[in-house]
Amino acid sequence: MNKRNIPIELIIWVSGLLWLAFSHPEDTHFTVCPLALVGFEHCPGCGLGHSISYLLRGEWQLSWQSHPLGIFALVIILKRIFELGKNVFCSNVCSNKTEDFYPSKLLRK
Repeated sequence: MNKRNIPIELIIWVSGLLWLAFSHPEDTHFTVCPLALVGFEHCPGCGLGHSISYLLRGEWQLSWQSHPLGIFALVIILKRIFELGKNVFCSNVCSNKTEDFYPSKLLRK
């Protein structure tokens, strides 16, 4: 039996989306944006987390107002989660190699 190691990147992306799904985007929050911490009023990425959070709630208009690229970012993140999950959970099932399905002793004639 193969031991599956879940990559840390998968854990981070899933945790981040869960945090955005359960957070309240209308509340003020802590930021890790270096431009906002320095004092700039506008950052190209600011509002992206709020936009994704609104999208996960089904509030399309508020999402667009927070950041127009929120839906694009969510699609990219979901695609990455799918790729990482596929690599972890389908390593033998999704393979086209016959050796992955049958022991090598059964393939010998």
